[in-house]
Amino acid sequence: MMDGWFGEAGELLFEIDLVAADGERFPVEVLLDTGFTTGWLALDTQDCMSLGWLMTESERVMQTARGEEYFDIYEGRVVVDGQEYVIPVLARSGIPESILGLQWLKMLPLAVNFGAGLLTLG
Repeated sequence: MMDGWFGEAGELLFEIDLVAADGERFPVEVLLDTGFTTGWLALDTQDCMSLGWLMTESERVMQTARGEEYFDIYEGRVVVDGQEYVIPVLARSGIPESILGLQWLKMLPLAVNFGAGLLTLG
């Protein structure tokens, strides 16, 4: 089970590790976005490139809150709740924060109790 925390506006935040192509791990704060229903993780393209991840698809059209946008797809390695996963990562320039998608909730249970300040994934 992985503990998270609440942001100032009630955001659901967690820390995961991004695993570079050379195996080095980098902890990163991610926002669990309940509106990001079709993906696992979204990052800025620069982050994926600096990790040495392989791009598997270029310019896939995706529907966002701001309309249709183009994303590149990378094969990413992440550690969530102590387990390493290889997942497709949506990337484009200008993503201001790392975002976890709802696909994680198909595998890991989410427990949220705002009153008690408890947030867990896994």
